[in-house]
Amino acid sequence: LPSFSEYRESVFLLGLCRYHTGDFAGAEKAFQQVAAVVPLNEVWNNLAAAQSRRNLLPQAVENFKRAVDGDPNDAGYRFNLGYVLWKKGDYAGANEQFRAALERAPDDEGIRMLLSRSSAKISRKALGRDEGLERLKTEYEERAYRTLKSILSP
Repeated sequence: LPSFSEYRESVFLLGLCRYHTGDFAGAEKAFQQVAAVVPLNEVWNNLAAAQSRRNLLPQAVENFKRAVDGDPNDAGYRFNLGYVLWKKGDYAGANEQFRAALERAPDDEGIRMLLSRSSAKISRKALGRDEGLERLKTEYEERAYRTLKSILSP
């Protein structure tokens, strides 16, 4: 039943499965269904990753920004936002996000690689392929969200 948190978690996991099998439209639909009820950072992130893989870049940017706004200290969210900005050709925006991600994860070679490409304004088209480097979140934390929401509600 859609009203149970376990149902939403199962839809979240279904989205992950669809993403990993290359069904990015199906993954997007699953994550949209969950995001409509529970606005978790990990859901926005994964929704945006599916949109990025479908080259729906404006939507992906918007949803990665939602994840970053919800947790600006998460290097993965910052990386993903930088990655999609790089894919769009917004090198300045990408560099800003990659640098912020690198501050949070200084040993991450993936961030260093894309910061280098973005700083040199090397486009994904110049590389000849979309690398699909989006980073998914696999943990679904609706219980923590509901607990925090109940504490903060009057």
